[in-house]
Amino acid sequence: MSNERTKTTLLETLLSSKTRIKILRVLIRLREVNITKLTRMTELNHKVVRYHINVLKEHGIVEEKHIGRICIIRLNENNPKVKILQELFRELDIPEQETSQEQSTSS
Repeated sequence: MSNERTKTTLLETLLSSKTRIKILRVLIRLREVNITKLTRMTELNHKVVRYHINVLKEHGIVEEKHIGRICIIRLNENNPKVKILQELFRELDIPEQETSQEQSTSS
């Protein structure tokens, strides 16, 4: 029962925020991205993105890699939860055609 409650809490934590869902969509599509580009792609404030990245890091969903001043965010491919999230997003996500239209209007 306790393990089931922990899983439910994790799911609620990860997917209860539209911001985290936006971030996860980008990361699932690109696998890894510079935090500045992630901020632009999600059209969110850097501090907001940083906060949500930290939540995802606490749950082992993402990892950070620093190269000088550049911060790369990537999915933690070793975490089985990431594979489940990837499958969930692929099954439920907006078709690629609509995503392409979003990108062309923001360019």
